[in-house]
Amino acid sequence: MKIAYVLAAVAAFAVVAPAMAADREQKDDKDAPKEKKICRNEMVTGSLIAKRRICKTQAEWEQLARETKESMDAFTSRQNGTVPKVVGPGG
Repeated sequence: MKIAYVLAAVAAFAVVAPAMAADREQKDDKDAPKEKKICRNEMVTGSLIAKRRICKTQAEWEQLARETKESMDAFTSRQNGTVPKVVGPGG
């Protein structure tokens, strides 16, 4: 009979423990200062009038700009380094 009580207590704790941990994490998130979102409108590719609103934090916008610049630098360095050979009808 004692084993049944112990098993019931262990089962109850197993169910309640994750909920308690989630509450603690949510409390920590609420205490942290929220970064202000910056929203921008971007043109939708393939449309003349459609726009899409994108909201990110300043850090996310800076990371996106950095990744875009690195990508473009890599692309242009590949393009400048190799010239594709044009093959005509005879060759």
